[in-house]
Amino acid sequence: MGGKDKLLVCQGCEMWIEYSKSRLSFKGVSFENTKADGFEYRCKKCIKLADLETRLEVCECNWEEVREGAVATEVSGEVGGTGLDETTNRFSTLEVEEVMSDRIEEGAVVLPGSDSVAPPTAGASDGSVEGGGEGLWEVEKVKGKCLLVGDSLVRFADRGFSCGYKQKRMCACLPGARVEDINKMVNRVVGDEEVVVVQIGTNNLRRDCQSVLRSRFKELICRLKSTRAKIAICGILPRFDGRVAGSTIRGHNRWLELECEGEGVKFVDLSSFWGRRDLYRKDGLHLHNEGATVLGRLISSGVEGYLN
Repeated sequence: MGGKDKLLVCQGCEMWIEYSKSRLSFKGVSFENTKADGFEYRCKKCIKLADLETRLEVCECNWEEVREGAVATEVSGEVGGTGLDETTNRFSTLEVEEVMSDRIEEGAVVLPGSDSVAPPTAGASDGSVEGGGEGLWEVEKVKGKCLLVGDSLVRFADRGFSCGYKQKRMCACLPGARVEDINKMVNRVVGDEEVVVVQIGTNNLRRDCQSVLRSRFKELICRLKSTRAKIAICGILPRFDGRVAGSTIRGHNRWLELECEGEGVKFVDLSSFWGRRDLYRKDGLHLHNEGATVLGRLISSGVEGYLN
């Protein structure tokens, strides 16, 4: 086949590009590999556009929450309270850029409710479970302690996730985070938790092809298993913004469930969100307060067996 016949089509803008100009060869992807089922090529402009759109969506979500917070504050002045059941030990939301740029000495963990960093210790405590590892993860796991970490979809999910377990369940929200971001910061957010639950992947759907997204999840599972905690991975939630086909999300979740089963990792099925447009904000992507609470409760029930 001649070089002029080696053409690829971008799945984003549907423009054709020569394989030699796609730089795929530098990534070890041959032209024959591009013909495999499930392979999707996106040009640099479409990847950049998807990144900017994701950032815009996060900004719109943050602005809507600020506006709702102002309304809630106004109402609280009239009725004497907001009626919101906030946890006392919830993580502050972290910007992905801050997490990615913050260099932490290997072997350090972030102390909940603090910006300080301390090396892991192995002191005995009541109700603890042996971590069973060496070096970085030679940390005793506190029985019943659970961490939920994810992108902006887990914002306010602690109202359902931590309800009744405020002292042992925490939620770490990283707006705009992708799977690769969690991969690079596992040693920052995971400490002595017995169970770690991850809800991530929505922001990868328009940026990564199927094979890349799967490889990122495989790396995530591998890194999380190295912490010696019990791991639970949530399926990707449906999107109602019309930008990602439902079949793409369903197909990925089927693969992810099988991958988790093969790795001995808990898979939390969130398929009950299909058809529940009422749980989302106007953008069809982010959950409103009630939707986040439903998500938290669903995840909580999904990991109950791990905690007993």
